[in-house]
Amino acid sequence: MGIPKIRLKGIKDTSFSEAFGVLEECKAEPAKGFLYPFFAPGGAYGANWWNIDSSLALAGYRWKNRLFAENGIRNFIAIQKADGRIPLYGDDADSRYAEEISSLPKLFGVAFRIASESEDRSFTEACYHLIARYLEWWITHRRDRETGLLSAVFEETFVPYLGKTGDFGRSGEYAPVDTNIEVIAGLSNAAGLADRLGKSADKKRFLRLRGELIRAVNRWLWNEEKGAYYPYLLKEKRQEDFLMASTFMPLREKVVPKERAERLIGLLQSEEFGWNTFPVFSAAKSDKRFTVTEGAYQYNASWSGSVWILLNEGIVQGLKYYDSRLAAELAYRTVREFDGNFAEFLQPFDGSGQGVKRYAWTAALYITLIAETIFGITIDAARRVVRVRPLLCEALKQGLLSAENIALPDGGRLCVEIVNGKTKVEITSSAYVAE
Repeated sequence: MGIPKIRLKGIKDTSFSEAFGVLEECKAEPAKGFLYPFFAPGGAYGANWWNIDSSLALAGYRWKNRLFAENGIRNFIAIQKADGRIPLYGDDADSRYAEEISSLPKLFGVAFRIASESEDRSFTEACYHLIARYLEWWITHRRDRETGLLSAVFEETFVPYLGKTGDFGRSGEYAPVDTNIEVIAGLSNAAGLADRLGKSADKKRFLRLRGELIRAVNRWLWNEEKGAYYPYLLKEKRQEDFLMASTFMPLREKVVPKERAERLIGLLQSEEFGWNTFPVFSAAKSDKRFTVTEGAYQYNASWSGSVWILLNEGIVQGLKYYDSRLAAELAYRTVREFDGNFAEFLQPFDGSGQGVKRYAWTAALYITLIAETIFGITIDAARRVVRVRPLLCEALKQGLLSAENIALPDGGRLCVEIVNGKTKVEITSSAYVAE
């Protein structure tokens, strides 16, 4: 099949292929209920599957091998519980947890993208049921009756939620920003697939739930005085005073009213989140919990200041709705920060790689930021259409950019060339056309 290649100013010619190399290193044989090979996180995390790591890796690898990516989703279909839950990881019976838990549900978006790009209608329908059932678990088991918000436990949010006694917490206590936004996005994904499959009643319900959750986020998580979104402590009926990068996540899905977006964007470009060094710090620099982590992953401390591509990518997607110029700038700065440096997270002041040095989701999100955001490639398998809508910062509007050997759903290949901002698309396929 060959490895996709890119040419991008300021990015090493070998880095894109190296990112795929990191993913190859993280491949593991079927285990713990998975029926097909999968991606482990990398490094010392071993040959186990994790909900978020193993799904995000598929989002990047699909640009090289779509069958592997589809089979990766079939793995999650195989292990989904009767009530719709997708476990945190393969060792779901671990007795450390006080209740059944899941993960920050990035799987919604990954399954949606792979389903939308598949020519197999039965697979698309299976992805729809995976997403719909997983959403049902969140709504049934994590929704607070008073506020309408969703609560989260441990790594269902980042910073991981721990209870006051230092255990892994309980549901019904903590309503974080990031988890609520991921479920809002999941409801959009479900509505989109329902529309494609002709399930109009389901689509209507998902959109209704989405609207309810957006209203809850804007009512309970926004702090007008501070101009930011904060987690909510459900039992104590107050916001938690911890300013994290997740405050920017409501920019996604157009959750944020325009006047609030302007305040958030101003905060993003401040020194609080390192805009003039290595953005985006995962916690505000002035926050009492801000921590610089060097060496191995340190749980909550590593999410309290370190730079994570997971957070940056989410912020970029939100900025597209409100400030495309800034979205383009952050996308480019992020791939340059992580260029050839596929570490788990970065030290916020010098940009050095920390944690696992060759980490699957870092490599995968590096690939997706380049392919889907900077080059702006999207595929609609139902209509057999490829769209290329580049999002270029000023530094990329002059000169030559190219993406070659990008896998299409029918086995064809896509090549994109951008010269001084003008785009040329070549498709080696009898089925797909550029739009």
